[in-house]
Amino acid sequence: MKTRAEYDANLKQLVGFAVERVVYFELDYQNGSPCFRGYPETGHFLDFGVELIDAAGRTVCLTWDGTFFQYGLGVYVDIPSAEVLPGLAYDVTNDPEWTPFLRRKIVAVDSYWTGIFGSMAPDDTETSYPQDIRITFDNNRSLYLSAAQFLNDSGELFGMSDNVLIIFHDEVAQKHKLGPWAVG
Repeated sequence: MKTRAEYDANLKQLVGFAVERVVYFELDYQNGSPCFRGYPETGHFLDFGVELIDAAGRTVCLTWDGTFFQYGLGVYVDIPSAEVLPGLAYDVTNDPEWTPFLRRKIVAVDSYWTGIFGSMAPDDTETSYPQDIRITFDNNRSLYLSAAQFLNDSGELFGMSDNVLIIFHDEVAQKHKLGPWAVG
C-alpha cells in the first residue's frame, strides 16, 4: 500500500467480517504475564497488535507499522499473523470487553489520519499517517484502535506510538479525543 486510498480499500475488506476469536501479540518481557490489562478504565494497550479471526479461519491483523510514517496503524487481511506479529500470543476471546463484539458483523470501518509537518516529516515535507481506526458492528457498538500510549502518568494519551490501544467504549474514545473526536 502506498496511498491512503489503497489503505482505506484494504481496511474496507473488514466489512462483513464477524469476529469469532481474538488474539493479542506482545513483546516477551520475560515476566510471565501479559501487560495489556494495565489500564482497565481505558482499554487494552498492546506492544504489537491484535489478530481477529472469523469462523472460517480468515484473519485480520491490526498492528502498528511504518508504512506511511514510523508510527501508524497497519492492516493485514488474510496474511498469517506469524508473518506480521512476532512475540507472545494471548487468546483473549473470553475477555469480557470483547463479548459485545463476538459473532457480530462489521458494518463500517473508518480511518482517521494525522498530519506530520516540518522537521518530524520525512525530508521536511508534509505527510500523514493512519493514527486511529473505528470499527462499527451491527449492534451499533464500535471499537477504536489507536497507535497511542499514555504520556508518563498524566492520564493523557500521546499518539505516534509503537503501541496499539484498543478502546471498547465510545465515551472513552471521546474523552481521549480519538477517531471522530480527534483534535485537528
